[in-house]
Amino acid sequence: MATKQPPEPPAEGAASPANGGLSEADVVAMHSDPRFLLLKQRLYRFIFPMSLAFMVWYLLYVLMSAFARDLMSTPVLGQFNLALVFGVLQFVTTFGIAILYSSYSRKNLDPAAADVRKALEEKAADE
Repeated sequence: MATKQPPEPPAEGAASPANGGLSEADVVAMHSDPRFLLLKQRLYRFIFPMSLAFMVWYLLYVLMSAFARDLMSTPVLGQFNLALVFGVLQFVTTFGIAILYSSYSRKNLDPAAADVRKALEEKAADE
């Protein structure tokens, strides 16, 4: 029984179907394109501060649960204490960040990504 051989990788510098018909050199060259750099800058402008803020918020919750037990056990509403409220707010924060990212992406990242994609498609069509 013959075994199926994987397809040969394209020759160095040749167009690859995995890259949308672009050569590896074209894809690497796009990494220094101002449109791609703008896309990366916009992405990082959102993810780094948001990630840092969420990590600080999460660590505050963990540290207060470990070292401020009296404060965290303070009743807020009936059987609900401050620790439970903080825990629920962790989920609310997570969903809030996801919604903010979706909105930010739609306004700032998607148009820039479309520009980069269009440039790459034009480059592939020229070859």
